[in-house]
Amino acid sequence: MEYQGCIFLERGINFDYNSVTDCCILHHSNKGLPLLLENYKGGLIDWEKIFEIKENRIQNQIKKTVYECEGCYHLGNYEFSFEKKISEFHFSHCRLCNAKCIYCSKEYSEGDINFDTYPVISDLIEKGYYKSGGEATFQGGEPTMMKHFNELIELFIKNGTSIRVHTSGIKFSPQVCDSLKQNKGSVVISLDCGSKKTYKKIKQVDCFEYVLDSIQKYSRANSDNVIVKYILIPGVNDNINEIDKFFRIIKQYNIKKAALDIEVKYADKYNNKDVSPHIFLLVDYFEKKAEKLKIKVLIYSFLSYVLQNRTLKTSKWINFKPLYSLLVNKLNDKSKIIQYKR
Repeated sequence: MEYQGCIFLERGINFDYNSVTDCCILHHSNKGLPLLLENYKGGLIDWEKIFEIKENRIQNQIKKTVYECEGCYHLGNYEFSFEKKISEFHFSHCRLCNAKCIYCSKEYSEGDINFDTYPVISDLIEKGYYKSGGEATFQGGEPTMMKHFNELIELFIKNGTSIRVHTSGIKFSPQVCDSLKQNKGSVVISLDCGSKKTYKKIKQVDCFEYVLDSIQKYSRANSDNVIVKYILIPGVNDNINEIDKFFRIIKQYNIKKAALDIEVKYADKYNNKDVSPHIFLLVDYFEKKAEKLKIKVLIYSFLSYVLQNRTLKTSKWINFKPLYSLLVNKLNDKSKIIQYKR
């Protein structure tokens, strides 16, 4: 039977800081994160209860749209073949971090929430509810600071699950590096700049050299599976000078993929529309620069919403041609650095 579903409804699990959900996806109108367990702070799980909730939710989705999933971009024609297995893992619960990024919407600190998920996954495997061939994604906070992080990486690789780690790059993981060497993992490092001065301004820690060292080590292990990220922050790193420095660094370390996003607070402020045309011009510049250097650009979630509004909805600024043309001319003048002032 075919229905509007996704792999996360059937075989996904996400550990958040106070709950367990099918996925980690929060889409428009604050929908998403279908709940499996609330007020969860760690500990073994009744897997039969989890699969009962999953199967009931899918049956409801077959009859009519589940509220949490309504409008989610992951939904598609999906063949119903429910089995009591988990193959897609997300770890979003760690609230420890070794940076203090000015764009971060969460409060992270030492000694904050960081419950241990290693015995939970071990229990899942021992009881036969584990399905190999999927992916385990680690995010945070800083996932390399999770309890038993390295042991979890080894456990997943051993049991046929690939891993993806979103990290600051400040703390290097030999286990992640090994997964790259085996072509069983990928890593996304948020650098967000091309200079030590700007890095310290954004991250509020003096760790630029540590991150460059991690990028170099991961790239040497498998440059095809390393992505370096740049989050556009109005008034901070939104200029061609910083973007040029960023590309010089990742080209130096043989990075072949760059991710681009935007500060979510800025996007929210303008409700993802009427964003300064300066931002769109920098996106254009970033993509053209990457194309010239043969680097693939991945557009991440917050920026994708902004770009959809650029093309699908009329923005009074981006479509005000005299202003747009003026900014295009300034952007193409390499002797000038345009900055948007908040």
